This record gives sequence, structure tokens and C-alpha cells, in this order.
Amino acid sequence: MNLDTQFLTLITMVASGVVVSALYDTYKLLLRPDSYSSRVIVDTLFFLTQGCLVFYLLFLTNGGIIRFYLFLAVLLGISAYFALFQTIFLAVLERLIRVLNRVYQLIKRLIYNLVLRPLFWVIQILVTILVGILNFVWKMVSIIFRVIWFLLEPLIPQFIQNYLLKWLADCSKIVTKAKKGIYTLLRVRRRKNGEANSK
Repeated sequence: MNLDTQFLTLITMVASGVVVSALYDTYKLLLRPDSYSSRVIVDTLFFLTQGCLVFYLLFLTNGGIIRFYLFLAVLLGISAYFALFQTIFLAVLERLIRVLNRVYQLIKRLIYNLVLRPLFWVIQILVTILVGILNFVWKMVSIIFRVIWFLLEPLIPQFIQNYLLKWLADCSKIVTKAKKGIYTLLRVRRRKNGEANSK
């Protein structure tokens, strides 16, 4: 290696020490797990990834040739980060996280209020109309059935009458349960929306 390559490699390793330290602080603040076992596994993966990153930078600068002073250069970069840059970097990072969190909450509220909430109300109206139509149709069918039943009852055998009456009662129960279930679902959903809006 010539002198220029060695100097570039040295500067790159110092910079990589700063970058790795900054990434570690970012990882601790955002992604590090709470449990000890998970932390050991994820920390190991993190440091392996950072080691690969440092070697990749080394490969780009001098073809991957490792020298002892390069380890000292990385340690110098880590020390420089903790001595000079950590306080500023963490302050900027925390402020950036707060800004991004506010933007995320704003986008979340906009999507809910402009898309999801109107969509729910449209669905609720359509379901209410559909239930009303089905209820009307069922009442008309019941009336027609009673008229036909009144006219044909003397001609129908008793066991068929019992079967038809039982079938009509079962259908009525199914319709009633379906209506109650739909109305209960709509009330629960409306209550959840009210609680979400109050928050």
C-alpha cells in the first residue's frame, strides 16, 4: 500500500468507529429488546453486522488488508464519538424521534378521520338499509304465508302443518338473532369510535 492509501484507510477506520458508535446508540434507543436473552442474541447480530460493515469499508479502501493500527484507528473513532459527538447526536436523535412520532400520529389521525371513519359510516348505513329491506321482505313473506296458510290450512295434513309451523318459527328465530347480532356489532363499533375520539 502506498502512503495515500494508508492515510485514506486510517481516516476511513476512524470514521467507521464514529459511525458504528452512533448506530449503536440509535439501536439502543430504538430497537434493543428488554429481556436479557433476546438482548444477547440481538446484540450479537448487531455487532456481527457492524463488523461486516467495517470490513466492507476496509475492503473498499485497501482491498481488505488488515493491520494492527487499523484496530487502534477504530478505537480512536469510538473514543472520539463518546467524547465529542454523543451528547449532540443523542439530542438530535431524540428530537428527530419526537418529530417523527408527531408526524406519524398526525398521519394516523388523518387516515382515520378522512378514510376509515367515513368508510365505517357508509358501511353502517348500507348495513342498516340492508337490514331494513330484509326485515320488510321478511314481514311481507310472513303476511303472504299467513294468507296462504289461512286459505289452505283445511286442505293440508296435520303433520305437514306442524312441520311448516316449526320451519317458520326457526326462520323467525334466525332472522331475529341475525338482526340482534348486527345491531350489537354496530353499537360496539360506535362505542369504540366514541372512546377513540375522546382520547
